Amino acid sequence: MVKSNLIELKINKDRIKKNIENLGQIGLSKQGGINRSLASKADIESRNWIKTYWQQNFNISVTTDAAANLWGEYPYSTNKSLKPLIIGSHNDSVPEGGKYDGALGVLLATEAFQTMVEKQIKLKHPLKLISLTGEEPNPYQISTLGSKIISGVVDKKYLAKFKNIETGEPLATAIDRLGGNFKNLESARWLDNDFTAFIECHIEQGRRLFDSGDPVAVVKKITGIYRELVVIDGEANHAGTTDLFHRKDALLSLSWLNVKLREYLQSLESNEPVVGTIGFAEIEPNAANIIPGRVRFNVDLRSGDWGLVEEAISYLGKLFTNLEKIGLKVTRNVILNQKPVDLNAKIIQTFSNTIAADSNLNLKVFTSMAGHDAANMAHIGRSGMLFVKSIDGKSHCKEEYSKIEDIEVAGNVLLQTILDLDRELD
Repeated sequence: MVKSNLIELKINKDRIKKNIENLGQIGLSKQGGINRSLASKADIESRNWIKTYWQQNFNISVTTDAAANLWGEYPYSTNKSLKPLIIGSHNDSVPEGGKYDGALGVLLATEAFQTMVEKQIKLKHPLKLISLTGEEPNPYQISTLGSKIISGVVDKKYLAKFKNIETGEPLATAIDRLGGNFKNLESARWLDNDFTAFIECHIEQGRRLFDSGDPVAVVKKITGIYRELVVIDGEANHAGTTDLFHRKDALLSLSWLNVKLREYLQSLESNEPVVGTIGFAEIEPNAANIIPGRVRFNVDLRSGDWGLVEEAISYLGKLFTNLEKIGLKVTRNVILNQKPVDLNAKIIQTFSNTIAADSNLNLKVFTSMAGHDAANMAHIGRSGMLFVKSIDGKSHCKEEYSKIEDIEVAGNVLLQTILDLDRELD
């Protein structure tokens, strides 16, 4: 519970529960998963739902910047000359994902905003709500899109080459369809320290909080992510007539690589987690009676300790060299090389103070092993994150779930942190 101007404030648990359910109907499949990929019909519908909710409940205008990010501005700020606090997350989803990833961060920010609007709490700083464009991987082949544009990580020239791998639609056209303006994309860019703080709430997506039994955690760092697209060319041949000693089986090579990588990563000792995944693969010619002649796949490496990632990359290189020695051709293309990002110490401390002040809560501070928009925003200003417990550590699946009791705790911690940062920061 938050006290401000002698008024006790707490979020409305029933209201946010209802909003989670309502937004979770958009893009809902027969299998129970959420499908709101960037620029899809469901993405547009969810954005319209958010925009309408903000307009109707806060009596504010909602704007769409050139990157198609949605913005709403708090009506009771007293000093418009100060740089704004920004709160929010993203509304899109992975295929057959859950209704909490990203959306909960938007809805928690919305609920904190609404709680303050109802009591007409005066803030020193401007406060902005945001629903960011295209955070998740998508057919346009670029993730955390909206925050990358805001922070200048990418520019118009770079983005002009991207197309939907399924439909061929240019990313530029998709941004315009969402209400953005690709021609004027530079106008969505924020300069260094243009905002006072950016705060994102998100489900943990892992099981550290579930295992400890704690509802929330403060994020100190966002993992580094290295990803490459690899093609191994072997030799397609008859599955029956080619003996085992004369095969160049590309799929077998991938299987060996995957096992060796797992063994290597398990042998590492570090205070920071390090993980590796081969989660995407295509086999050619993909027939039951033909030895696979080609495999195309991604390797994903992550850790808050970039030195461990570099060691794993070096180890991968040795594995690929071994494959080339036995007659296979390996083609590698780095598609992501994102180092870990430290989040802002002041925001970490403010979140921590709020949690520590509640005798019912244990303070947990750790690294996010998933990428988030907050990492891009940290390049240009103070950025912080709060995690909410994920039941069984599940995410990016229809079983994704966070209890409303944990969400309520997170909402009240967010609310107090907004008020404290507004008071303490210039």
